[in-house]
Amino acid sequence: MTSPADVLHQLRTRPRGHSLPRFFYNDPGLFEFDMAAIWHREWLFVGVESEVAGPGDYITLDVGGSPIIVLRDAEGEVRGFHNSCRHRGSKLLDDSCGTAKGLVCPYHRWTYRLDGSLAWAAHMGDAFDKAEHGLRPLHVRVVAGTIFVCLAEQAPDLDAYAAAVTPLMAPHQLSGARVALEERIVVRGNWKLMMENSRECYHCAAQHRDLMKTLLDYYDFSNPRDNAEIMAFWARMEAEGLPSQVVEGPNFRSNRLPFINGAVSTTTDGQPAVSLRLGDVRHNDVGSLRTVHYPSTFSHALGDYAVFVRMLPLTPDTTEVCTKWLVNPAAVEGRDYDLPRLRKVWSVTNDEDARLVERNQAGVNSIAYSPGPYAPAMESGVLKFVDWYCDRLARHAAGGQLATVAA
Repeated sequence: MTSPADVLHQLRTRPRGHSLPRFFYNDPGLFEFDMAAIWHREWLFVGVESEVAGPGDYITLDVGGSPIIVLRDAEGEVRGFHNSCRHRGSKLLDDSCGTAKGLVCPYHRWTYRLDGSLAWAAHMGDAFDKAEHGLRPLHVRVVAGTIFVCLAEQAPDLDAYAAAVTPLMAPHQLSGARVALEERIVVRGNWKLMMENSRECYHCAAQHRDLMKTLLDYYDFSNPRDNAEIMAFWARMEAEGLPSQVVEGPNFRSNRLPFINGAVSTTTDGQPAVSLRLGDVRHNDVGSLRTVHYPSTFSHALGDYAVFVRMLPLTPDTTEVCTKWLVNPAAVEGRDYDLPRLRKVWSVTNDEDARLVERNQAGVNSIAYSPGPYAPAMESGVLKFVDWYCDRLARHAAGGQLATVAA
């Protein structure tokens, strides 16, 4: 069993500016520590408001062995609950999404209202108090149309993230955007390798040919103000009322970046995949609003569609990757967009990244592996994520008292 002392020792002896020691990528005890320190304490991206548009609409997912439900109640409020009956713990809902008038346990038929309160339980005796046996709630926040949950008893701050990204996301009107497609794949790699891979484009030119037909070939995201093309693009966007410059905090970053070669969308030819624009942007040439929030998500919002990627750890060496494509709510498949064209670039990119991460995991598992140095500019995003992760682990291992770990 991995102890807090084991974790602190590994953190204190790891080489700074390098990839993590093998222990962090494949140790079962460390994986359980990750669940307790990160996934059961931090704000996690779940989905978007349109997925729970009406009363009773719900989505479910599993967070490190803890199944949860997010739904809209009869009063229109988005709520979250543990997907576990208060009788003997049976899972209530199995489907990943759906609509329910109430939540009925399939085991003994305990029935809950959409606000989580217990409505009916048979044969429990006169002393039984239904008011004391409602579903266990989760913290829920809606940020610019996206839904986050936190499983901790006391949720950390999300106000800084919400205040920073809402002005950038607002023009895309994500609260009303419709999910045109959702794809899930299971990658044979640790969740941190997935996040690290998403935080750099060192590999992009050689590995993502379709993506790089339109994506700005610019690696040093640590200081985009050194790039004249980006500065000119930001000036143009902000003159049109589209906030674009970098906003960031310890666990998030967002900014809008231009496409290349006359492209206006992430498609094989750079032209829009959807004829109706996403939100109230006046034209398609608004670049790509790129946002990341640790530990679970990154996204790209364009003039014609948005793509959100959610990562959830399953085991020490497997991760579920769920990708959602969002379009204008009035867009009709076959008339306003072609689904294969909409999905192609990101589906291909996801498959390419899955293979890269699986090869990475196989190499990290080798007895010959030792941490290698990050490229200071090209992998600055990876370094930021790894430092945040190590800080959160250290705080948890030290009972919340330790802010950083010395080199």
